[in-house]
Amino acid sequence: MSPFFETPAHRKGEKNFERARAAELRNDFERAKEFFRDAAKAFDAHFAQQKQAGKDIRPSRLAMAGICYTRLGRHQDALNVFDKALSVKEIPDAYLHAGYASAKLEDRAKALHYWTNYPNWADQRIIATALKEQVSAISNDGDLQTACETVAQAVQRQDRENEKVRLRSPHNRTVPPKRGY
Repeated sequence: MSPFFETPAHRKGEKNFERARAAELRNDFERAKEFFRDAAKAFDAHFAQQKQAGKDIRPSRLAMAGICYTRLGRHQDALNVFDKALSVKEIPDAYLHAGYASAKLEDRAKALHYWTNYPNWADQRIIATALKEQVSAISNDGDLQTACETVAQAVQRQDRENEKVRLRSPHNRTVPPKRGY
């Protein structure tokens, strides 16, 4: 195939990320994992291309890749890209998932740091409430894995609520609009 017609790696990553998120909304978690795996592979290729060309990577792509890595259990890789994204732009989902990855790695201090800094302007009440509760719990030596489970459930509830709002919206736009990717 001609390189002129080949889909760029970043676009493959973005499309598979979107497919994975849609599969999660349908509770098709096996299919979502396949799409996250394909997206992560595409983002890995894109990052290598950008590094070789000496170019920066968009924070939105870093955040999407980090979410993919988190869903696949690549928690240290996720933290690396979230830190890069957050050094350039405040992205609510980067704080959320970086905290989750830190908790999975048993790094209480980092989990507290990311979840405490989740931005108030994100307008994601279900997630914000769960994070406040879990910050309090793990500050008092609560179990990190229980915190991860609680946060994951809150994310799923928030995603479902966001989807309901989006479907009622006259423009069918992404909710929340300031998601960062």
